[in-house]
Order: sequence, then C-alpha cells, then structure tokens
Amino acid sequence: MSDASPSLATLLQPVTLSSPPLPIATWLHRSTGESALTPSPIIAQQFDQDILGDISDAWNNFIDSGQVWALIIGIVLGYMIRNLTAY
Repeated sequence: MSDASPSLATLLQPVTLSSPPLPIATWLHRSTGESALTPSPIIAQQFDQDILGDISDAWNNFIDSGQVWALIIGIVLGYMIRNLTAY
C-alpha cells in the first residue's frame, strides 16, 4: 500500500502558472468540470512585526491624546459613586 499524501517539498513550493492567467472558463476541464490547476497550500508566512514597538506606540498615543485623564477621572468618579450607593 503506497502513501498518497504529498511530500513536504510539494507542500512548500508556491503555486505558479507557467503561462499568463487564462479566463476561468478555460481552467475547467470541459468533460468533468474539475479544476485544471493544482494549488499547493501555504504552510506559513513570514512577516516583520515589532510587537513591543506597537505597544510603545499605542501607550504614547494613549498619553498624548489625553485618554489617560479620562481613565483616571472615570476611576475616581466610579469609586465615589460606588461608595455612595453601597450599603
């Protein structure tokens, strides 16, 4: 019994078309209606992301826009209202 699963090299190669893209109608076999293309799944993608830099930018925006004052005032007012309504 042979294993029909694709090899790792087959999975990692990108999908490429040898000729310019054809209209969708020509991508289908006329007899069966199945796709004539054999796409390979993309396992992983690499991208450049600076998570700590994004957190730093968000914190600086929070401080610069004055939202920190709204947070402090909301906490103080909420604490005062809680103390007035608690029994």
